[in-house]
Amino acid sequence: MFGQKATFGKRQHSFAELKEMMRPTPDADGVTRVFSKELWDDPKVGPMLRELGFNPDDPRNISKTAEDYIAMFAAAKKRLEERAAAFNRDMTNRYGYCNAVPFLVIDHTIWDGEHGAFLYASLNLIGFDDWNVLMLAGDERTKELCGIAGHPGTVPAVSKAVHEFVVAWKERYECALEAYGVTATGGQGRGISREQYEMEKDELRQEIIDKVGWMKPRIINELLRIQG
Repeated sequence: MFGQKATFGKRQHSFAELKEMMRPTPDADGVTRVFSKELWDDPKVGPMLRELGFNPDDPRNISKTAEDYIAMFAAAKKRLEERAAAFNRDMTNRYGYCNAVPFLVIDHTIWDGEHGAFLYASLNLIGFDDWNVLMLAGDERTKELCGIAGHPGTVPAVSKAVHEFVVAWKERYECALEAYGVTATGGQGRGISREQYEMEKDELRQEIIDKVGWMKPRIINELLRIQG
């Protein structure tokens, strides 16, 4: 995201310079914006931002705070707990007993690591949401009665593969962000429009969701094979 001290020149900005601009600082009203409010008063920068379709209080221009993310994660975790409880009730009605627990395909080692912010802050992906969750047996009785794979804790091979995917996805996102930064900062070079940037970001987000969806049945099949 872009902080208050961004400068707008006529040369191409490198991604390192763009990231240097992405250090959000609250405006005078206490709100942290991607493009700070004062930029709209600049005789050169303000008209360019308006031409690009921005306004200072556009929701996309408001940066989330740490408190916002904490609340978002808490709400997502609560939804997951409710889905797990509903799953267990339904399976208990069918089979007489079920103690299934969630398994995250992109696990906590990613979300809590150096690439986690890319997923939740840049792409608005939350690991507790259904796209990233499998319900697996929490005990042997559930495996036998319900016919679902046992929860393995973590699967190093899956974690390693996912980490490699996330690194590649992040690189693609940074390339799109750099290209958009050329346009947004008035630089010369192979920039892309705001619409192109948003489209590429949306496509990448959907690709991640689809890839995790592709992995789910394969993880289950492998667990069932190993667990017999």
